Amino acid sequence: METFIGLLGPHWYSWSIPGLYLLTALVTVLWRAPEPGWRLARAASLAALLLALLVPVSLLFGATPPAALQLAGTAGLLLVTFLGWVIVHFSAPYLAGEPCQKRFLSGVLVTLAGAALVSATDHLAVLALAWSATGLGLQRLLTLYPERPGARRAAHKHFVSGRLADVTLVVAVVLVARETGSLSLADLAGAGQTMTAGLTAAAVLLAITAMIRCALLPLHGWVLQVMEAPTPVSALLHAGVVNLGGLVLIKMAWLINQAPAAQWLLLLAGGLTTVVAAATMIAQSNIKVRLAWSTCAQMGFMLVECALGAWHLALLHLLGHSLYKASAFLSAGGRVARARRASLSPALSAAPAPALIATLVLAALLVPALHGLQLLHGGWAVFALISLIALAPLLTGWGARQGGAAPRTGLAAVVVVGLGLAWHLLFGALLSPLPGGEPTTAQILWVTTLFTLLLLFQSWLRSGGHHRRLRQTLARGLYLDESINRLPGLGRPLFGKQRPGTPAWRKQERTS
Repeated sequence: METFIGLLGPHWYSWSIPGLYLLTALVTVLWRAPEPGWRLARAASLAALLLALLVPVSLLFGATPPAALQLAGTAGLLLVTFLGWVIVHFSAPYLAGEPCQKRFLSGVLVTLAGAALVSATDHLAVLALAWSATGLGLQRLLTLYPERPGARRAAHKHFVSGRLADVTLVVAVVLVARETGSLSLADLAGAGQTMTAGLTAAAVLLAITAMIRCALLPLHGWVLQVMEAPTPVSALLHAGVVNLGGLVLIKMAWLINQAPAAQWLLLLAGGLTTVVAAATMIAQSNIKVRLAWSTCAQMGFMLVECALGAWHLALLHLLGHSLYKASAFLSAGGRVARARRASLSPALSAAPAPALIATLVLAALLVPALHGLQLLHGGWAVFALISLIALAPLLTGWGARQGGAAPRTGLAAVVVVGLGLAWHLLFGALLSPLPGGEPTTAQILWVTTLFTLLLLFQSWLRSGGHHRRLRQTLARGLYLDESINRLPGLGRPLFGKQRPGTPAWRKQERTS
């Protein structure tokens, strides 16, 4: 029994909250009518949230893990339980009368159990199993309407990419166990491990796992196609599941910080995903698809923050993105109504002022220059660069949509920078003792270059100086997903394909 509890972690919440979710899922499946299941699920989600709120208090007593694990695990658990409470309460009236209610309840509770255990556990092997269980619970939710071809396509792509991520994660866990002799995250983070070829390979595989789970390009297609699932599923996916990649990297910061190969892999994949997804998002007419592309861009940027060693800023990004996306998807109907009302009013110019663009570009280019001259410390350089990237869409897009409401835009900019600065001062020091966390000038220059090009390209798009075919190409996501669809096992199942020319084959062609 002691060994089992040790696997789960040093704190009671490592097993109590996931266990509560799993027990509730089992009971809801046994009931024939969905109404008692909804009542039990609402009570369980509230109880899980209250238990999670006790976690910061419990950490004041007894030994605690290192600051990075403590902060990431507590924040992740609070986020998961809060989202679970909101989504369960929203879903009960939303799915009233649907035949898939019991399947939804079991799927969402299993997904929440896996996500809570990923947040709370102190054991790397348990984390890997819980992460895989989260994907399997989500898989059940993606097939609530199996008669829809889009839902089947999205579920198949998610299943294939998920199993690929499982393989890379298992190999990474085996390499860490072989090289260090331990799988305790607290022991590994506090021991100051010497990097070996095996640990470097584990870091690269862990980075690949996070890239797959966070739906970075080109394995992003399933995120765009989950709109066939009910809105609560989309909210849970975009707000609580894809973010787990960043949370796992934060808990494994000691490893990523000492592996330049993994850092550059995250910088390249995350940076390119951010640029392509942010540019593609502008050309989308469907609000939910636009939100999906926004998720891809945000996940790419979050992994860039992890690669730069800005772990506290990545955690802030994770929390802010989760809460925003949950609100955005659950209120998507209202967003559609507002968009229709806006289409009836006179159009406002969305082109940002050239002087503002030039100022932002110049400020961004100064960051790597000052860092190279050792006039700006690494942590502050990353904070300055990320603040500029966060302010750019606010100043160039939101203010223009408000008809040049400069005071409101300026106030919003001050609030954003102020909150970010407060977070940086409060929690940056908790993660600074980690070895190898200083970003290089080359890494900062790469991110700055991508940000500058994206800012210039978006301003050009908003000015209307682009060709119709370019906008069509952006609306189709540069046809990246279509290219992936041609690969065996991703676009179509490896098994069960019909013989060409038969009626069943023609039906499969029409539905896919």
